[in-house]
Amino acid sequence: MIAAVDSRDGHVVIHGWKTPLAVTAVEAVRALEPYCDEFLYTHVDSEGLMGGTNLQAILAVRDATKKHVTAAGGITTQEEIDYLDARGVDAVVGMAIYTGKLAIPESQ
Repeated sequence: MIAAVDSRDGHVVIHGWKTPLAVTAVEAVRALEPYCDEFLYTHVDSEGLMGGTNLQAILAVRDATKKHVTAAGGITTQEEIDYLDARGVDAVVGMAIYTGKLAIPESQ
């Protein structure tokens, strides 16, 4: 099972990112860890804005668990993808591909 943890302004948000909770993403990951196999973490603050993501927030979530983490929310460049990959975090990229800012390499 994959647990999704969405965070805005440092706190978990639910109900389509509209309702903030008092718990942080790191606290949520620690609490959910026994009940899931991996995490999908979305940094809502930067989702779809094409300005890059908060790498430190992603790494804080990664460091809070032994489970695999996939990150989303503002990942815009190949450098961000490579940075996360080198640290064992998968990246979800959307708007950067849709707009053509990030090209998908052709298969060889």
